[in-house]
Amino acid sequence: MPSKTEDAIAAPEHALGESINIATRSVHTKLNKLIIQRLRLALPPQADDASNYVQGLLHVAPIYITFESLWRTILESSETEDGRIRTTAADCPEPSDAHSSPTTSSTTDAKSRPTISNRIHVLLLSLYIDGLPRSSALKHDLASLTGWTAPELTAQLDERAAESPVLAEFLAHIKRSVAARPHVLLAYAWVLYMALFSGGRFIRASLERVDPASSFWTPLELELEQDFEQDSELKMPGGFPSSGGMGTGARRGGEQKGGKQEEHPLAFFRFDTPSDGEDLKNLFKARLLTLTGEGNGRGTSQISPQEHDDVVQEAQRIFDFMISVVGELDEVCGTDRDSLVVEKEKRKRLAARGDGVKKSVTAPAPAPAPAGSGEVAKGKDKGAGAADWPRIWTGAGVGNRD
Repeated sequence: MPSKTEDAIAAPEHALGESINIATRSVHTKLNKLIIQRLRLALPPQADDASNYVQGLLHVAPIYITFESLWRTILESSETEDGRIRTTAADCPEPSDAHSSPTTSSTTDAKSRPTISNRIHVLLLSLYIDGLPRSSALKHDLASLTGWTAPELTAQLDERAAESPVLAEFLAHIKRSVAARPHVLLAYAWVLYMALFSGGRFIRASLERVDPASSFWTPLELELEQDFEQDSELKMPGGFPSSGGMGTGARRGGEQKGGKQEEHPLAFFRFDTPSDGEDLKNLFKARLLTLTGEGNGRGTSQISPQEHDDVVQEAQRIFDFMISVVGELDEVCGTDRDSLVVEKEKRKRLAARGDGVKKSVTAPAPAPAPAGSGEVAKGKDKGAGAADWPRIWTGAGVGNRD
């Protein structure tokens, strides 16, 4: 429980989630606009393949992997203030990931283990809900979209983190912040998980409107092999190929397994629960409110007013970094302001000729915002939630006020 000194500080006026939403409203709206403007450019017909989406995932995955692995490290082997070692591996089902070397009691002495208060340890343990972590889902999607083996994927993620200055700075910031103030993990959970239930639904629906039999979804390695056989000119190492010249049966979405159409590689946005994650979202929000619902008769909080402010400030930093990540991805994917202006003018010319924007299952417009999620671009406050995304689109920020 907070100390008497901490109690002397005025209790926050709003619950933690609401405080985050209020503090990040303007920057959240800015991030939404950046993502929405770029979404069309990542879909057919503007994009022949999923290479821009892959680039986005390569930036987003390390963010989730880093904060989730740090969270597991704290739960699996942390020394609490009473001197006892808490080992809760059974409550942390996700395996260790890249960009992290989870510390275990069998490999590290007590002096190097993170030390946290009992109440923060219990808080983090209560909010680590099986099914919410996205590291494994992100790896699954990247493997499906690229054809990389597990070691190759790890190498690619490490390389991306090392060669992307903004991403590298963000990852370093996450590690420093969590080491100094473990409770700020609540900011990452709120911002990056809640986004998937609003903005993430919007992005997922847009992607699912691309024909699953389209070569848009062809794994990178498979397409490289086929292009190599059909074209004597070698591809640039590390380059993402176009989708032209594909033979029949080579399209990932068109494959059949046991007579069942294979799904789009969108595990990142899907949750293996009866209500596709809505139950997880509601459980997380309910527990967070119960554990941190200080003020206005909401009960006793397990975090102090100062810790409450730390989490809100960290959420603001997350949005700032996400906006910078979008800028870095503009350089990687060529989705800068000039590209957006060209696309806008193209649509105006088509409309002037009366052609309009042609609809096609392989050339979809972004999906409409999910019912009940509010106005996506305006970041309408619904009372909880925030981001993810990250990249040109991964979900970080689009309508994450669920």
